[in-house]
Amino acid sequence: MMHRLRTSLLTGFLLLLPLLVTVYLVRLMFLLIDRTMGGWITQLLVATGFATRQEGLIRFLGISFHERVPIVGVLMLLLLLLLAGCLAKTPAGRYLFRGIGQLAGKIPLVRGIYSTVQQVSQSFLGDRSSFKQVVLVEYPSKGIYTVGFLTGDSQGDILSFTGREYINVFLPKSPNPTNGWLALVPRDEVTFLNIPVEEGLTFVISGGVVPPHTFSPPLVEKQEK
Repeated sequence: MMHRLRTSLLTGFLLLLPLLVTVYLVRLMFLLIDRTMGGWITQLLVATGFATRQEGLIRFLGISFHERVPIVGVLMLLLLLLLAGCLAKTPAGRYLFRGIGQLAGKIPLVRGIYSTVQQVSQSFLGDRSSFKQVVLVEYPSKGIYTVGFLTGDSQGDILSFTGREYINVFLPKSPNPTNGWLALVPRDEVTFLNIPVEEGLTFVISGGVVPPHTFSPPLVEKQEK
């Protein structure tokens, strides 16, 4: 009886753990953003006279708050993200963000962090049409497979001496999928996967922690042109 009860408790805990962790992380992020941005916005509201500070309380729109006006920080961050997204679509915005990137690239400590985060972001925001399909390549040794992305057929006479058909495969490094190398692989030695490119990128970025959700065997093995 006790063994069955412990098993049920453990099963319930494991089933609810992803939800509990998600809720905790979302709440933690919300509080962090609200405290940081909310504190700045509250000071700005007090400085501009839209809010008043009396006896340790902040009065805004006739309501009293402790320390800061809640929610306003998160709302302001969402507004800033929206404005940045709209600005990035304009020539002036692209010039501005390009200048920020160049400035960050000149600061030794900031350069590495900014470059890494930018590359990962661009792998989702950029044009992913260059990644046509998720594939597997038997590398670095027989029986071990590496996830790659088909970028196109090898063109020209560079490999004509082999008498075989080759394709261009980009082999990314985890967790930064924009860092990797190009391999020219015989088509009949490549395994083509029937999963979206986006899920393949997520799989690489997470280091295999987040598996593809839409993967459904069998694989399309060694597809012929």
